[in-house]
Amino acid sequence: MEPKAISVVPDRPGKTSFWTTSRAAGKYDRPETIPSSTQPPTLSVGTLDNVRSVFWSSYRHLFPPHSIAAQAPNGSLVISWSIMDDPHAKYPYAAPVMLRFDEALVDTMWKADTRQRNRIAQNHEPTLREGLRGYDPFARFPNARVINIG
Repeated sequence: MEPKAISVVPDRPGKTSFWTTSRAAGKYDRPETIPSSTQPPTLSVGTLDNVRSVFWSSYRHLFPPHSIAAQAPNGSLVISWSIMDDPHAKYPYAAPVMLRFDEALVDTMWKADTRQRNRIAQNHEPTLREGLRGYDPFARFPNARVINIG
């Protein structure tokens, strides 16, 4: 009987051998310390950019105080909140509200200064209020309410 050849584990992330418990740091591993940069930090999942944060600060009073807003990769704003304490709640979170923004509106907001951004966001509040009419956070089938702003 011939002995089996020793298999070499390729140096690729996610490809580990069941014979080894851990591997040494390789070329795909991030360094322990990331050098500082003069560039602004990249947005991680859920954080709001400068334009969406103005919209959220202008519309926050329409939602419960513990509501959370997150920015989707396509630029939409997704808003939801916990409803676990409510006795009528079937799900732990309210049916989400998604705000989609017109590209022309977003471009205008990027070019505007702070006062103009706040005014533009406040001018679109009636659209949001109308879109929230009939919204039920405790819906039996929690579908997202999608509201187009702009």
